[in-house]
Amino acid sequence: MPKKFSALDLGPLPTDLINRVLGTELEPGEVHMSGIAHRHAAETHPNDYPLCAPLLGRAIASPTYVGQAPHHARNIELVRRFPGDPGGALLLAVGIERDDRGRYRVRSFYLIGEDDVERRRRKGYLRPAVK
Repeated sequence: MPKKFSALDLGPLPTDLINRVLGTELEPGEVHMSGIAHRHAAETHPNDYPLCAPLLGRAIASPTYVGQAPHHARNIELVRRFPGDPGGALLLAVGIERDDRGRYRVRSFYLIGEDDVERRRRKGYLRPAVK
C-alpha cells in the first residue's frame, strides 16, 4: 500500500522581502503544500527528502536567497543555506498564483549544490535575501 503524504501549512510567505528583492507585487498569503506535492517531492527526490522536509518552515521564514528562473517564471525560488552544510542548500519552489483560499502552493523542494547556487547568483536568478 502506498504511503500517504499529508498536506502541510508552512506559514506566511515573506512577500515584503520577496517584493523588495525581486521587484514583484505579491500579496500576503500563507504557504501550503498539498499531499500530492508532498508525495511528488518525496518520490522525485528521495535522498533529499529526509534532509529537507524538517527545514521547510525555516527556509520559508528566513531564506538566504530569493529568485525566479526565467524558465520557471510562474515560481519563486526560496533558497536556504544551513549552518554546518557548506556543500549546498535547500531550494523550495513556490507558485506565484494563489489558490482559491489565497495560499501560495509549494511546487517542489530539493537540495542544490554550491555550484548551482553560485551559477544562479551569477546569472541573476538568485539574489541575497537582505532583510
